[in-house]
Amino acid sequence: MSDFAQSGLISTLQQLNSAHLPTLEKELGKWAKTRPIALILPCHGADLERPAMAHIVEELRTATFLSEIVISVNGTGDTAQPSLQPSPVNALGKRLAHILRPLPQPVRVLWNDQPQCQTLLASYPAGKGLNVWSALGILCQEARAEILVLQDCDVASFRRSTLARLCYACAHPQLGYAFAKMYYSRATDRLYGRVSRLFFAPLLQAIVRLVGHHPLIDFLSSFRYPLAGECALTRQLAQELPLQSGWGLETGMLCDVFRQIDPRTVCQVDGGSGYDHKHQPAASALAAMCSEIARTLLGHLAEEGIALGRSFHEALAATYRREASQAVRQSANLALINGLPFDAIAEQNIVENFARQLGPFATEPPSPLPSWSTQARTAPQWVERFLAAVNTPPLDSHEAS
Repeated sequence: MSDFAQSGLISTLQQLNSAHLPTLEKELGKWAKTRPIALILPCHGADLERPAMAHIVEELRTATFLSEIVISVNGTGDTAQPSLQPSPVNALGKRLAHILRPLPQPVRVLWNDQPQCQTLLASYPAGKGLNVWSALGILCQEARAEILVLQDCDVASFRRSTLARLCYACAHPQLGYAFAKMYYSRATDRLYGRVSRLFFAPLLQAIVRLVGHHPLIDFLSSFRYPLAGECALTRQLAQELPLQSGWGLETGMLCDVFRQIDPRTVCQVDGGSGYDHKHQPAASALAAMCSEIARTLLGHLAEEGIALGRSFHEALAATYRREASQAVRQSANLALINGLPFDAIAEQNIVENFARQLGPFATEPPSPLPSWSTQARTAPQWVERFLAAVNTPPLDSHEAS
């Protein structure tokens, strides 16, 4: 049974029953006729042929509320080709067309590694953030879709109904939300979500202990899973958001959403339990992820006028360790009462690894990718060249078999 508690600065839209889902999707289809919804699937080339992608495609077959799907890809290396014509000329494109064959919606694939795009994007770091940025740019400039939705491609437990609820929050005019973030339980056979529960949440608590409550920190603390990659937003908001190119993408996006709109127009939508992402090794990928998240967050706090000297960083690392140790204890108790395995020593070692990512930092936070409204205003010719480079017909998956 889900709760219905409301806390923090934003609205929480829990799933209290599943019987309403068919009616919800029917209503969403009606609203999508006047407020078209485009789905963005940012992914690495290696994700294209994994089982999770095939499962997502199968679920999307009946997502009639979507007006189009944009798959934005990097990491394809030399296999990426400039042609996105109905009959793809490269092997990966042909295999992808076969995977996408069941989809009834128009589908476009943005090969961000292709030569035309690389010429224009060479000064920007490759990664998920750039994939999202390029897809948002195209949809914002074309101005057809009113609601833009981001969905990670490594979710083996993806459900169409969950995506529908996320879209509904922004598409339904009575609700009036400009930004909706999904949250979900990162627990299957054990507790996952280590960066969120062992790093980000304790880090926010540590900052509050050091500088007191701040509107931005209170806003971020309102999200049950702030690092989730799934969100929906209006096109008007999307074109005003700068984006981080790396693992700071979700953190930076929330900070800029905070600056752009009233928290009363922000919500989080219950995505249920058993949400199964690809799991990263804690010693390498997760530690690097924490470093980028921390740099992004502290960079935004500096913009808010909080002094971040060496003494602050030293105090932050020590305070984080105390808060994270409490998070380990809470996680252990949660695992115990639910009969899940838990290695407290291993988790405490992860905390120590995460703590080492808190600096003090030798470099400034990475510069964000500019908002598309800024890009269109300051570099209109670049935008025209970029649109020309990617302005190809939708991929006709039915011709590749």
